[in-house]
Amino acid sequence: MFDVDDTLDISGGPVSLDQLAELRRAGHIVGLCGNWSVVTRTVKDWHRLFSLIGPVSVTKEEFLRQIAENVPADEYVMVGNILGVTGSSDDQGSAQSAGWRFILEADFAEGVR
Repeated sequence: MFDVDDTLDISGGPVSLDQLAELRRAGHIVGLCGNWSVVTRTVKDWHRLFSLIGPVSVTKEEFLRQIAENVPADEYVMVGNILGVTGSSDDQGSAQSAGWRFILEADFAEGVR
């Protein structure tokens, strides 16, 4: 699951859409958890890359919990920001509260998986 603002390159972050496409080609479920409308308005065929987008009318933490409850997977990983360090959203806190593993966006861009 990827935050958008300050995470994806189309919104000021270091993670490229090509990196996400690599994950998708490898068989991973790729989702957005944040300002997803930036992607749906600007990325042609966004629906071929992303399986899940949200949250809609719930917090990030609740969205992540709902995904974990309803989408079977071996592991759940959130890539995004640390509040006050690399962005204005508390993606690390949301991931931790929902029981997900967290990767800082810059670390993911450098190859951490």
